[in-house]
Parts: sequence; structure tokens; C-alpha cells
Amino acid sequence: MLTDALLSFVPAGSPLSLVGASGATFPSTNTIDLLGNGVGQAPTSIIGSERSTFGMDPGVGGLRPELMVAVGTAFVAGVAGTLLKIALQGAADSGSGGGYQPGTWYDIVSQDGIAPSNLTAGAVPFRASWLPDFPAGLQPRFLRLLFSPMSVTALPAGDFSAGTIAFALVTTVRDDYAIKYAPKNYTVS
Repeated sequence: MLTDALLSFVPAGSPLSLVGASGATFPSTNTIDLLGNGVGQAPTSIIGSERSTFGMDPGVGGLRPELMVAVGTAFVAGVAGTLLKIALQGAADSGSGGGYQPGTWYDIVSQDGIAPSNLTAGAVPFRASWLPDFPAGLQPRFLRLLFSPMSVTALPAGDFSAGTIAFALVTTVRDDYAIKYAPKNYTVS
């Protein structure tokens, strides 16, 4: 797997606990700035006149980044029927008036309804190619992951009494070992 330490939502070796109050959501440890300067930093001009705010659609192009989220400690639902939603979110730059902070966060791609039985230690519950931004024209500068406990019923979301995300990384290729699920077509005697 190819990865870059600056492109991690949850760095390897620094797990993110999703244990908290009922209905709490958990943003990723890091916010990725597609410009590279960091949250709160003004865009720099490289050639020509600079834009007042920077934004781009990272899901368009010949080589789209891939996202991989892995579980550290197995999840245990604190309330029966609690599921997990994982969402890649993007936000536009608020500009100089907003201190170059992320604006409103929008889900770009998400996976919801992940049961604790699928959130065992070492499991990879979320892999995704980055999709083109929605709403159209969003042009985000900032990206994050949001982990949200949710309920299977109309009741408010529950919580987890145990569970961590081991890491959430951006990779340039998928390195699934899908063959491990294939039935063997030979025997060794």
C-alpha cells in the first residue's frame, strides 16, 4: 500500500476512540487541506493572481485517491440496535472573513448501517474511491471523516461502549487481497 503521512484522517499508531455520549459524532483526528497549507492559512499564489479562496474536486481525474478505514478495538454497542455511519466530508474555504476555516461540511460519499458484528478488530468497514463532489460546484478545500453512531429505529442514535478506528488513510491504489475469499480449487496431499 502506498500512503503519505500527511494524507491520514486517523494516523496509524494514534487510534480514534468512538466511545462517547449517546448521539455524539466523532470527526477524524486530522482535517486534510487539499492546498497543503493547513486550516487557518491563507492560499498562496504560485503563478499569476491568486484566488480569494482555493477549492478543487479531488474525485475527478484519471487517478482518483482511495480511502481505507480500519478498526482497532472491536466495537460493542452500548445501546441495542446501534450502527455506525462513516462519511467522507468536504467543506469549502470560508475565506479571509472566516479565518480560512472550513465552511459547511457536506457528505461526498458515505457508508451507513454498519453493524457492530462487522466492526471486529482488524476489519476494514469502509473503502471508497473519492467521488466527484456533491453538491455540484462545491469545490472543497478541506476534507475530513465523520463517524456517527446511528439507530436502526426511529429512536435517537445510541452509543458504543467500546471501539476504535486504528487508522484511516488515503492511498493511491486498492490493495485488496480478494483471493483469500475464493474457494480452493486444489488439494495438497
